[in-house]
Amino acid sequence: MIRGFVGLSLLFLAGCVGPEPAPSKLVPQTHGDFDHNTLALTWQPGFCSAGSGCTAEQSHLSLVGLHGLWASEPHSLEARNIPVERWWREGCGLFGPEAAPPVLDNAMLTTLGEIMPHTSPSLIDHEWVKHGVCFGYDPRLFFAKASALHRRFTRSPMMQFLAERAGTTVAHDEILSFFRSATGAVPPRALQLRCETDHEGRIVLTQLWFTLRPDRMNEFPGAGSYLDSPQRQDNCPARFWLKRW
Repeated sequence: MIRGFVGLSLLFLAGCVGPEPAPSKLVPQTHGDFDHNTLALTWQPGFCSAGSGCTAEQSHLSLVGLHGLWASEPHSLEARNIPVERWWREGCGLFGPEAAPPVLDNAMLTTLGEIMPHTSPSLIDHEWVKHGVCFGYDPRLFFAKASALHRRFTRSPMMQFLAERAGTTVAHDEILSFFRSATGAVPPRALQLRCETDHEGRIVLTQLWFTLRPDRMNEFPGAGSYLDSPQRQDNCPARFWLKRW
């Protein structure tokens, strides 16, 4: 039964279409003096069972979701001695007053509704206001890029590796070792895992954070797309739960 469930999950994740074209480049128009992007993906069953969780209408079709695409701290803020932790907390708010929510077409809203965690307030609005607006991006391109990177991951060997282990405890080192062998990634913090305590008191995987080169994100999940994160943010223990719906 578990094997059948995994097979159906992978079919859903992979879809029934041929190879996709490379997603277009995302070029900041302002404040582009940053070194890397973080692609934050959620392990949905864990993410939605920890902290404030997800709202009642959360879809259970996908195991991996999209949290966001986060630029590292711009050098102009570093020059003002603004700690990186404050950039993590406030993001684009450091450049001015809070912006309006993004204007997106129905197709993009539908896509994001399927792959992003459903939170209150809206995670879509939060990600744009905190991580997108101050770089002068078109919000449609910003979310199209992030969703394309998510889609590429769901069609990767790494996704299959995780899906086959859903519902079990997994070893931290085993996941990172498979990631390195499957992608050829060399930087030691190209992937960092994030864990939290779920509502039953178990340590569960909630997120996967990939450190990416802004100019080579089109190569994700290939080896050339990664950088080494300057901060250690992996907080998962030696073993933890990889929850399933």
